[in-house]
Amino acid sequence: MAMELNLSGYPALDMKKGLEPEPEICALTERRKNAAADHGYLVVTVQGPNGPNRMAPFLSIIARAQHQARIVDMAQYVIEGTLVFSLMLEHSADSSINLIKELVTTARRLNLNINFSFGSPGCAAEDYINNRSGSKNQAVEDLTVAIELVVRSELPAPLLHDTFEYLAGTGSKLLEIKHRRDDRFAWNKVCTKVMLRVRCAPNVAISELYLNLQRIVWSHSGEASVREWEGMDRPNGKSLVVFGLSDVLCPYDVLDSVLMQAGIDPATIKVGDEDGRNIAKAKVAALRGKDPRFLQRAAENLEFTPGARLVCQSLKAIGFSLAVISTSGCKLITERVKKELSLDYAISRDLEVGADGMFTGQYAGDHKEEEFNKNDYLQLMAEREGIDPRNVIIVGTFTQGMSEEGMRFTLDTYGPLIYFHAPTMKNPNLVTLLYLLGFSGFDVEEMQSQRAKNDQAFLEAVPEASITRAISSPSYGYAPAPDSQRYLLRVRGEGNDLKSFAELIAPLLPYCKAGRCTVERIQQVTLMSENALLGLSLNVAGPDPQAALKDILLQSHKLGLSVDWDEQEDEQAMIPRTQQCIVTVVQRPRLEASALAAVFQALAALGVDCTRFERLSDDQCFSALQITAIVPNESQGDLRGKLVAVSKEQEVDIAFQQDGLERWGRRMVVFDMDSTLIQQEVIDELAKQCGVEETVAEITERAMRGELDFYQSLKERVALLEGHNSEKLFNSVKRNLVYTPGALQLCRTLKRLGYKLAVISGGFLPCAREVQRKLGLDYAFANTLETDQAGQLTGKTVGAVVTPMRKQALLAMIAQVEGCDISQTVAVGDGSNDIPMLTSAGLGVAFCAKPKVQAAAEFRVNNKDLSTVLFLIGLSETAARKLLQRSGEETD
Repeated sequence: MAMELNLSGYPALDMKKGLEPEPEICALTERRKNAAADHGYLVVTVQGPNGPNRMAPFLSIIARAQHQARIVDMAQYVIEGTLVFSLMLEHSADSSINLIKELVTTARRLNLNINFSFGSPGCAAEDYINNRSGSKNQAVEDLTVAIELVVRSELPAPLLHDTFEYLAGTGSKLLEIKHRRDDRFAWNKVCTKVMLRVRCAPNVAISELYLNLQRIVWSHSGEASVREWEGMDRPNGKSLVVFGLSDVLCPYDVLDSVLMQAGIDPATIKVGDEDGRNIAKAKVAALRGKDPRFLQRAAENLEFTPGARLVCQSLKAIGFSLAVISTSGCKLITERVKKELSLDYAISRDLEVGADGMFTGQYAGDHKEEEFNKNDYLQLMAEREGIDPRNVIIVGTFTQGMSEEGMRFTLDTYGPLIYFHAPTMKNPNLVTLLYLLGFSGFDVEEMQSQRAKNDQAFLEAVPEASITRAISSPSYGYAPAPDSQRYLLRVRGEGNDLKSFAELIAPLLPYCKAGRCTVERIQQVTLMSENALLGLSLNVAGPDPQAALKDILLQSHKLGLSVDWDEQEDEQAMIPRTQQCIVTVVQRPRLEASALAAVFQALAALGVDCTRFERLSDDQCFSALQITAIVPNESQGDLRGKLVAVSKEQEVDIAFQQDGLERWGRRMVVFDMDSTLIQQEVIDELAKQCGVEETVAEITERAMRGELDFYQSLKERVALLEGHNSEKLFNSVKRNLVYTPGALQLCRTLKRLGYKLAVISGGFLPCAREVQRKLGLDYAFANTLETDQAGQLTGKTVGAVVTPMRKQALLAMIAQVEGCDISQTVAVGDGSNDIPMLTSAGLGVAFCAKPKVQAAAEFRVNNKDLSTVLFLIGLSETAARKLLQRSGEETD
């Protein structure tokens, strides 16, 4: 439908703002005739004012049996009070028109715009699902990357334009843009961050993307990071962060500080080229004949770059390994930095001291002429830590002095390279590193709050420098005048075309350069069939703010993009972090529309605002969904109760938890063994082998009635095993252990993420050791049966019995040994003897548990797949599969 233009050639602003035509049922009927005869895909896109009861009415319609429809996928974004969501449905040909009519009626009643498009099995929509989720059937998966763009101002439209234009030229596809309100400079006072998730064209390497994007962002006074997307917003905890020393952890060249202590002006030292290695050698040579005590004085006057202590302490608490690597030769200073910042590694050359006790002007060691190869150290540290090279994060000017080939090798082999050079930055602050790694403004605020709980952490001997430098910012970085007009544009394109988005923004560039326009927010999701939805919030100043709006609307018309727009009032207040929550919904083999409708009705009943959906399952059955929601503090208790009721009624697993660092900072998982990691009860299997199965069952029944406590029941059952050969008995049971579906995948994935794993069982140690070996666990605790000299069981236990309270104590002990807080632990079990452990852990999961246990635990999983626990920590099946593929492991 052609967009109406006024006499000036611009879109008529006094006409209806929704530029999408009303749905025409007759036209849809004609289009449906060309689709598949029996079944097809229907893509439903809804947009309009945001509110708590938007999704539920549509899901209720889809769930009706007469429509014969099921949800294949769903996506949503919310920007400045407006939402856009899309549902992809597999439907029956006979029911699609009636379904559409009901959806249209509901949309009109709610004052929402609705659009439809059709597909069919095997079309681009299906291919998109496979690409989007990472189908197991793909022979070769496309490289998907997360690009973080960070600037120390509001978001410049020219940066977006140039980035989109470059990515379009590589043939890449945009999957998502995430620009959170807490990631704006106006809120956090540190930086503005935008995350782009991009599917790269074949043969496009990370090194190529990074080097070209770096040039683009530097022209806009920003920084960028590029990392392979693993299904998570942040790198996983099993990562190694390698910092430079000079100009990174310290805001100056530490070798210069030694020279100045020795009375030498570093500016007087010249070399024939700008190679950093030759400059360092010249500085070391200048120290010839100087007293090594000058190095000690430089160490005593050490200063850290602002944010260094916060960054290192926060990453360490989450589970990252940390290292500093330096070519300066100031080993004494490097070791002090390691101690003060609690780093794991300090790699540095040392300065040679001669027989006269003075510096010789050379590096120490037998291989002083051999080049200091930093890549070798990266490999050694990664292998020692058991970390994938792509999880080695490099911070500083690591590639300086490298050849083009060496630079590309480093970028393509190791994890993201994050450039940081304090002397050339305005008010350098290492906190920007956290944003470039994918952490949000709320995450950083939480890190600061946690560190501030211990005030002494900021009162160490080494201070952080106070630096202010006058470095010019681009002219378009200034905020618009207070009387400016705010506009919100909702753009829909039939294809995922980055070039169109670049050209859409182009008319804004003159206004941005004149300081009259800023991009306040940008959000984007790519839908099924490669359709894309883009939300853009603009603040335009000047005598005619509508001019910029007219230009962009006219441009959208030329590009064939559909646009909805609104004038916006004052910016909405920031929602407190404590109200941001995560609802995880899982139903095997697939999520039914009726179950989802019940979940969203429960959310709507309490005024809960859903802001984002993330599909966690990677198959076409669509079995897991993560919902980000705003839940008022006073409603969170009631919502938990409602979701528990829905879980029982719909036979769906639902987990509700606050969003925050705690979800990403968990480092240890403890499992029960019987009926959790394995499907049997070991005592019952032993009883079968000994011919006392019925007697053991009677004792178990008495214990369940409360006639016996845990210790008494264990004592009576163990006594029945007297006289049997221990080795033969346990070997027979171990050969017949049946592992719970998903157990191997869960444990392998958690190990790849850096978790420490333990089994704590009220069963018996030989079986616990076998489970430990099979699943790769770190610790195993269970009861030990006494044997006589002939290896026969005596019918008694030896040592401390693993009672319910000992399980709880062992959880705390392992956490203490591993150096993590009890809140960073996860416990999984099914029996009443697990309750103390489940309630003590940061995340307690009742797995296919008895009613008493389910009532006590905060989270419940009632499907028989133990890998569901991964969804509770925010990990998608795509991420889990990629982690295992990297290590050459298969899922079970």
